[in-house]
Amino acid sequence: MVETITVIAFIATYLLSSQVNPKSSVQDLVNELLMFASSDLEKIRMLWIWICCHIEYDVKGYHNKDLKHDGPNDVLKTGKAVCAGYSGLFCQMCSFAGIECTTIEGYSKGYNYDIGKKFVGDADHAWNAVFLDGKWHLLDSTWGAGHVNETCTKFTFKYVEFYFFTHPTLFINNHFPIDEKWQLISPKIPLKIFENMVFRTGEFYDIGLTYIHPDVQVVSTVNGRVIINVEGQCPTYFMFNLDGKKDCAILTITKFGMKLEVLPEKTGEFKLKIYAKPLKSEEETYSFICAYLIKCDFIEENFKLPKSFHNPLGPSWITENKGLLRPSHPEPIIYSDDGKIKIRFMLNRDLTFTSKLSSDEVQLSDEVMRNHIFKNQQGNWVEFQIHLPAAGLYVFAIFAKEKKKRSPTHDHVCEYLISCPNRNVHWPGFPKIFSSWTDGCELVEPLFGILPRNQMVTFKLKIPHVRKVLIHGKTTCPLSMTKEGYWEGKCFTQDSKYLSVGVSDKMFDTKFTFALQYEIADS
Repeated sequence: MVETITVIAFIATYLLSSQVNPKSSVQDLVNELLMFASSDLEKIRMLWIWICCHIEYDVKGYHNKDLKHDGPNDVLKTGKAVCAGYSGLFCQMCSFAGIECTTIEGYSKGYNYDIGKKFVGDADHAWNAVFLDGKWHLLDSTWGAGHVNETCTKFTFKYVEFYFFTHPTLFINNHFPIDEKWQLISPKIPLKIFENMVFRTGEFYDIGLTYIHPDVQVVSTVNGRVIINVEGQCPTYFMFNLDGKKDCAILTITKFGMKLEVLPEKTGEFKLKIYAKPLKSEEETYSFICAYLIKCDFIEENFKLPKSFHNPLGPSWITENKGLLRPSHPEPIIYSDDGKIKIRFMLNRDLTFTSKLSSDEVQLSDEVMRNHIFKNQQGNWVEFQIHLPAAGLYVFAIFAKEKKKRSPTHDHVCEYLISCPNRNVHWPGFPKIFSSWTDGCELVEPLFGILPRNQMVTFKLKIPHVRKVLIHGKTTCPLSMTKEGYWEGKCFTQDSKYLSVGVSDKMFDTKFTFALQYEIADS
């Protein structure tokens, strides 16, 4: 069994090896590196890390064979190589270190891989295997060093540990040796199966992801959509694009992964690329982790994603990290036949909220749309009541900030799609809110902002820390406090234009501030 290296030992090995400067010869370089190694495994790691940290992929040599450097001494001198140069240098370094090593040639799925490509002809990549403790181990210093862009015109150094002693069952995902014995697995995988295996990069495994479905890279839509699932070992952020577009899928973040529902806007073939970044990562950039070729021959005309939505949709660990727990609606899409929705969260911190309702199908101003949302916030929970003005597909976004923060900006914390197919839905908005209506207030009835004329209306609401509550119209109607803490009473909607809820902090004060205002419907 191959000995293991602790995290501390690995960091020390990485730092020592990466800081050794290039030498005039491969032999001299190996001699200096081996000064820090006490076992064959440490020797191999020292050599591999040095190459990954010092040899840059030769993008000019890739495009022009007359410019590339494959010989170990040339690679050491120029600091550049294509895959044959990487593997050749590593093989010679191992020879000087007394390690049995071989170069393997085959087909590969790299950063510039054309999804769905069929492999024919000569090998397009080279890597290595070393013999240690009675068995062969696979490694790829080219891909361990970093990656090129899609056109192979720019190389970026980025150490990828995954390609050191990669398990053969994982290595075969993107390395197919011409000589099948170097698959090091049983049974062997045919080339056709390799060609259709989902394309995963080393970063997929490096950041802790373990599962992906579908496990084939060419996927056809069913009823105009494709669902991709990815799972891992830690909370992870995700991004995607479909031929460069970012608004043609619903992304839902799960506990340790994601669900992506892809909805192409037209028929055809599209390249889907998925990117990820662990929650604890200190890097700002996302890593490219996998790709698919999506084939779409049908468009669902009855469901089109709105223009104004933002992924990810629905509550997740991201929402929890921002203080919103135990959502009443855990799924990203809320279906409502009557157009009345209540969305509720428990809170673990003191937050203030704003929200926004929008729709491509319902042409109303932002101000009118705001009147169709009513927030109740009591203690450690918040509830958003929504009465839709008409049938359609809506985006409902929630923004929050901690009360103790002075910044006026509220951060985006959660977003839903709300679907209502009932063409008979035409709810009026809620009453208009004034500054006296604050957190801790609760409205039970009437919820509609437009009241019928010449009718007796029952009021029930909670406004803490006030001494008097009156309904102001053509006449004034005082409300009474119940044992449960609600202000209750009735008021007749006579020939007035508005009814307003007024509050006062003093029992005998004649001055009131408004908390709510209702409009009286025309007769």
